[in-house]
Amino acid sequence: MKKILIISSVCGFLPKFEREDVKLLKELGYQVHYASNSSNPVYPYKENIFEEMGIVFHDIDLWQSPFGITHNRKAIGQIRKIIEKENISVVHCHTPTGGLSGRLACKPLGTYVIYTAHGFHFYRGGGFFNYHFYHGIEKFLSRMTDVIVTINDEDYWAARCMKQRMGVEKIPGVGLDMDYFSLTAQEARKEARRALKLKEEFFLISVGELRENKNQSVILKALGILKDKGMDMENFRYGLLGAGRQEPELRNLAECLGLENVAVFYGYRQDIRPYLKAADALVFPSIREGLGMAALEAMSTGLPVIASDNRGTREYMINHENGLVAKKNTPEEFAGLIAGMYENRDSWSDSKKRREQIRKSVEKFEKQYAATVMRRVYEKACR
Repeated sequence: MKKILIISSVCGFLPKFEREDVKLLKELGYQVHYASNSSNPVYPYKENIFEEMGIVFHDIDLWQSPFGITHNRKAIGQIRKIIEKENISVVHCHTPTGGLSGRLACKPLGTYVIYTAHGFHFYRGGGFFNYHFYHGIEKFLSRMTDVIVTINDEDYWAARCMKQRMGVEKIPGVGLDMDYFSLTAQEARKEARRALKLKEEFFLISVGELRENKNQSVILKALGILKDKGMDMENFRYGLLGAGRQEPELRNLAECLGLENVAVFYGYRQDIRPYLKAADALVFPSIREGLGMAALEAMSTGLPVIASDNRGTREYMINHENGLVAKKNTPEEFAGLIAGMYENRDSWSDSKKRREQIRKSVEKFEKQYAATVMRRVYEKACR
């Protein structure tokens, strides 16, 4: 039996993002193994989820931070033992330290290696040192990689320019399920707002881990600017869907800005659809994104997005058509965009025609297109 080992530093990564790949691998006759650190779930999951999915789970010491050197060195040895013991023929690495440790582990073994870059740590505008430091690491690791799978144009061409003897593919993220994230009907929207006790408030939401890169603080600061300009904050609610290390800091910021009755911390939500139905807009202020599935899922329901300008959002954001783009990513700019969408909400979230257009703009990201590419990648790996 062909065996594949999927590696990620975040244990909840596979059940959240890789279900379609697991289905595809089983169709192709693979037995799927998964190595990750159970003490770092980030995305909560059911205790027996891997058993339900028919996956063999291996708990390893892999840390999310590349600076957990002792743990990650130990993880490299653990990965090698798994490959040798289970006779693994293909390794598919995800997340930065998953890609680093997995590829270093495979180097002496001759294992076929796939690495999905969910956003290289080097990118345009990321600073001279960061760009060259992380680019150098990725170029070195590319020598140990048979195929790099990218999810945006900037990363695709960066990988192509590494000039190593490897294949480079591009997929539209993990694939958008447009049946699951269906267009919100007006009655469903009203019902969802009633359930969340919303009346006429302009309801903004963000979806993602509460950490610095996701940049939720810029939205709180933007709302603080609107408050200082005299806008009635009773007309606004900002729902933060997610958990993470920055939550205490964000709660404190909201309190300092006098927004404790505006900002609502909902925590991690397995199903975000009720919030997408109720919302007037998704705010997506990430500093760095490989693609940004949260924004695509929102637009699939017809919800407009107010996004920062980065390599991920450039793949799908059409300014003034499916949302608004903050080119400078400052609190002042977001404040202006939020105020503008609030003042024109009739032509955005309340317009059926606009919602249909927004949904149509993301059709090219449907999961069938990612599946076509990944089938080709996996079939080539097992030849």
